[in-house]
Amino acid sequence: MSASAKRLLAAAALSVAAHAALLNGTWLKPPEAVPEPPPLSARLEPLPPPPVPAPRVQPRRPPPLPQRIAVAPRTAAQPSPLEIPAAAEPEPLMEPEPTAAAPASEPASVASAAPTVFQLPEAPPLPSFPRKGRITYLLTMDPDRTPVGRTVQTWEFDGTQYRLGSQSESTGLIEMFRPHRYHYLSQGTVSDQGLRPERFLASVKRGSRTEESLAVFDWNEHRVRLGRLPQQATVALPEGTQDIISFMYHLALALPAPGRLQVPFTRGARLDIVDFDVLPAETVDTPLGRLQSVPVVQARTAGRESLAIWLATEYRNLPIRIRFYNREGELSGEQLVSEIQVSDQ
Repeated sequence: MSASAKRLLAAAALSVAAHAALLNGTWLKPPEAVPEPPPLSARLEPLPPPPVPAPRVQPRRPPPLPQRIAVAPRTAAQPSPLEIPAAAEPEPLMEPEPTAAAPASEPASVASAAPTVFQLPEAPPLPSFPRKGRITYLLTMDPDRTPVGRTVQTWEFDGTQYRLGSQSESTGLIEMFRPHRYHYLSQGTVSDQGLRPERFLASVKRGSRTEESLAVFDWNEHRVRLGRLPQQATVALPEGTQDIISFMYHLALALPAPGRLQVPFTRGARLDIVDFDVLPAETVDTPLGRLQSVPVVQARTAGRESLAIWLATEYRNLPIRIRFYNREGELSGEQLVSEIQVSDQ
């Protein structure tokens, strides 16, 4: 047998062996089958309830104190028309009976109060008065009433306080050769009894000479320090004392009846007890027309200056004419109203 034949026979034998192995499955094994997963089962169930928070511990409050009951004493008489009727007496509070284990409580305190009574003030209330105002006067001098300038008075009321001012100035030839300046300032309080000055300043200039006076009122100690500056003295302060400016508006707030008034009075340098006569009403001719007014005239004292004031009853008793008299009793100057302005702002 030739060599080529032997090779063919060997190849055939190998092919037969390979096919036999393939058929028997000994050479190549198929992959094992993957076992199927167990079937899934599901059901709907309610959610569990949320956790309950722990309760907060509130601090213990102390027990309320027993109330005090104010009981007004009853009277058999009917209340007067000025009394405010008291409220009905409350029913007594029923307290629980104490048990044997708890101690008896202390009796409630009862306070007694007198019935509230509305009393009238000692003096009638002041009439309504403009909060602010300004009066302008024509200023004349000597008996022939020569025009020499003008005067402006102002006032301001703020609650229980007041402020009054007066400024007189010369004009024309008098101002050129012998100027005159009269400045007054009064400050204090307002009460049911009228004006009560606390400080008064007077400055008077005649030509080249100027004099200043100051009065400081201490109503608690009933003393007043006054005099021409720089000299000052302290004297007793009588009730109802007025200065020359506050006196005019004190009368305007409460016009007195005809008769004589005795008033502690100061111009700043000294304190005097001055008599004033309240005369019957008369008519005064002014640039504003004929005005009904009440004269208040200072009784003359030898060697002393004096003044007279006319209060217009149709203009809230404001001073519309003021006359000044020298130490000999002669007319030395006059202020006659020419304009009045008032405001409540």
